[in-house]
Amino acid sequence: MFKENSEPVKCPLKGPFTFTYNRGHGECKNPISNIESCTEDSRLLLSFQACPDVPGTESTVEELTCLATWKDGNARYLVGLVTHHHATSNEERYRCFVYEKIQPSMGGASKDAEYKLAQSGDATCNGLESAEVGSRIMTLRKAQPTERCDFPTWFKGPKHWHALMGNAGYVFHPSDGSMHILKQSGYMETRALCEQINKQTEDEMQAVVHYTTGCKSGFMCMIFYRRDTYVAEIQMGKPASRVEDACALDHFDTSKIPHVTLLATNASPDKCLMDGSYRIRGRIGPPYMSSRHKRGHAHHHHDTYHRRHGTLSFRNSEESEQLWQSAGRSLSPRHRRAISQEIEIVEDPVGTGTDIEVRSKRDSPGCTINYNSNRRLRIGCTRHDVIDMTPSCSDEGDEEYLCHGQWQENSTTFIVAKHVGSSHGVCITFKQNPDGATGNLIVGDSCFRSNPNQLTPSDRHLVSNITSFSTCSDTSSSIATQINVFSIVFCVLLSSFFASR
Repeated sequence: MFKENSEPVKCPLKGPFTFTYNRGHGECKNPISNIESCTEDSRLLLSFQACPDVPGTESTVEELTCLATWKDGNARYLVGLVTHHHATSNEERYRCFVYEKIQPSMGGASKDAEYKLAQSGDATCNGLESAEVGSRIMTLRKAQPTERCDFPTWFKGPKHWHALMGNAGYVFHPSDGSMHILKQSGYMETRALCEQINKQTEDEMQAVVHYTTGCKSGFMCMIFYRRDTYVAEIQMGKPASRVEDACALDHFDTSKIPHVTLLATNASPDKCLMDGSYRIRGRIGPPYMSSRHKRGHAHHHHDTYHRRHGTLSFRNSEESEQLWQSAGRSLSPRHRRAISQEIEIVEDPVGTGTDIEVRSKRDSPGCTINYNSNRRLRIGCTRHDVIDMTPSCSDEGDEEYLCHGQWQENSTTFIVAKHVGSSHGVCITFKQNPDGATGNLIVGDSCFRSNPNQLTPSDRHLVSNITSFSTCSDTSSSIATQINVFSIVFCVLLSSFFASR
C-alpha cells in the first residue's frame, strides 16, 4: 500500500548509468539504454532502447520519482512514481524496486556491473524478494567518464555570478566542472556541462553545452563575454537534440538573442568611466525599483563623501551650518529660525549652468522632484567609484550607485553599477549624439543593444537625455563660489537684522 502525494526523497542511485534490461524474452543489450540524473536529486530519467532481435522491447522514456527507501535483510527497496505515456492511473504509475550492488567478477554477464535492479509488475512489493526476480530486470553499469571541455578560466574564478535583474544565479562547481543556473530561491533550474568549444579568445568563448533542466536534456549554444574583471555577459540559444545543430543559425542567431549581464558576487567597486557632472532629464533607476536610497541614509563609511552641495540653506548645508554657528551664536533660536526661513541660494535657476540666485524662501515654490526637468548627474565626483543624481534644488530623494565594471563597444559606453540602497544591479548605456554635446542614457537590468527584434528599449529600461555640464573640478569650484556668495549675503542680512532692532 502506497501513500499518495508523498514528499519525494533523494534517490539512492545517481546517474549517469548505462544499462541492459530483460522483460522475460531475452536481454536487450544493443543498442544500450541509459539513466540520467535530473536537476532534482529525487528524480531519474530512464531511456529504454528497442532491440530488434528481442521481443517485447521498445524505445521509450520513463521518469522515476523516488518516494521511499528502506532495507530488509540484504535487500534494499525503493518505491517510486513512474511517469510515461502508457501510465494513465496510479495503479500503473506506482512501482516497487529492489536493488543490490554487484561485485565485479571475471567473465559472465556481471563483469563491470555495479547494480542489479528488479521492478514489480504492479503497485505492490509482493513477491519482490531479490534483484534477480521481477517484471523487468535491469543491469546497471556506471557510465564511462566523458572527456569534456572546460568553461573559461576567468568565468570559473569568481565561481558565483548573478544576473542584474536578480532572477537567476550562475554558479561554477569545480567538483564536476558544471555550471548550475539557480532561481532566486536557490533552487537549481539547469545544470550545464561544456561539450564542445567552437571558438575561443582571451575574452570570449563560443561553446556547445549539454544542459539538463528538470528531467529534460539536450544541447545549447552559448557565448561567454568577459567585459571587466567582475562583469560578464552571456548569450544562450535554443535547445537542440544534436550537438551539430546547437550553433546553427536557426538555433543561435547572435543578432536576435538578448545578452544576459552578470555581476560576480564578490565584485568590488571600481573607478567609473565618463567622470564629470551632467545635466539629465529623466530617471536613472530601473522601473521595478520602488525605493530610492537617500544619501543621508547611506552606510557610515560613505558619510565622508556625501556632502550636500546642491542647495545651500540653513536646513541642509554643512557649510552654511558652520557659518551660522560662527556668526550667529548670539541670536536667539527664534531669530535664527526667522532668518533661515527668509533666504535660499539656488544653483543655476534658469538652467544656464553658471548662474547663482539668492531668493526668499517665502517666494519659493519648494523643491519638487520632477524627473522630466533637468537634474544633476555626477559620475566620479564625490568619489571615483560613485554615481549620484540629485535635483538641482535639493539633495533629498537622490539616487546613488557604485560602479563595478565598464567597457566600450561600437562607440557606446556601458557601466555596470549597483544601487546603494537596494543592492539592485543596473547597466547604464550611454551613446553620444552626432553633435558631441548631448547623448542618450539608457538604464535597465541588462545592457541595451538595438537589434532587429528590439529597435527601442523595453519597459524594463528607462531612457534619459543628458548634456555635458562640467568636469568634477569645475563643479567643486562652483560650490566654493556659492559658499562665498552665501557668506556675503548672510553678513548683509545679519547686519540688517541688528540695525532694525
